[in-house]
Parts: sequence; structure tokens; C-alpha cells
Amino acid sequence: MFTMVGISGIVVNNLILYILIEFLFLHISIASLIAIQIAIFNNFIWNRKFTWKDRDMQGWDAIRKGLIKFTLVSWIAGGLNWLILLLLDYTTELHYIIANLIAILLASILNYLLNDFWTFKEKNTSGY
Repeated sequence: MFTMVGISGIVVNNLILYILIEFLFLHISIASLIAIQIAIFNNFIWNRKFTWKDRDMQGWDAIRKGLIKFTLVSWIAGGLNWLILLLLDYTTELHYIIANLIAILLASILNYLLNDFWTFKEKNTSGY
């Protein structure tokens, strides 16, 4: 499921990036930060519901703490994504969407590992 959630995040990230650059005329460095954060919220919602549904995150306090952890972890990978995107954008002739896809792919491995071992580490023993 992580892959399916990741694909939805890729779509969200690239769609927001495209809208912010092409229609709102934001610079890629700012547009990418906004797109990454919106994709992080998207991914948290779907990962909690599907990827790590067996992990204990019941109640608003647990969800809030999980979102904070997920956001922190995702910004470690998101920061890597952002740096790779800017590096590719400034040093190659790649279209920014292609550069972003490459950056997302490279950062996704780190993102999964950090979330699996920290954000969603607690197994749900209640059967839900």
C-alpha cells in the first residue's frame, strides 16, 4: 500500500507544483516546498488508513503526535527531494516535473524506512 499512497502523493506533489509555477508564477524553490507539504498531509492520511493500519494510533492526541512525527520524518526526505530537484533544475535541461519525479524516487526510500521505524512503529494489538 505504501507504493499506492506514494503514487497519490506524487500526483498531488506534481499537480500542486505545476499549478504554483505555471499559474501562480511562484519560483520553483518556493513552489516545491508548498507542494511537498501538501503531499505530506495527503500521504499521512492515506498511510494511516491503509499502509500502517495495523499500528496503534487511536484518538486525536495519537493522531496529532503521529502527524508531527510523520511531518518531521517526511521533511527529512522532503528536504532531500527539494535539494535534488533544485540541483537537477539548475544543472540540467530536464523539465522540472521530470526532475521532481527523480527527486521523489530517490527520497522515497529514506521516507519509508524512517516512517516504518519511528512514526508508525507501534503495532496495534487490539485487532483494528
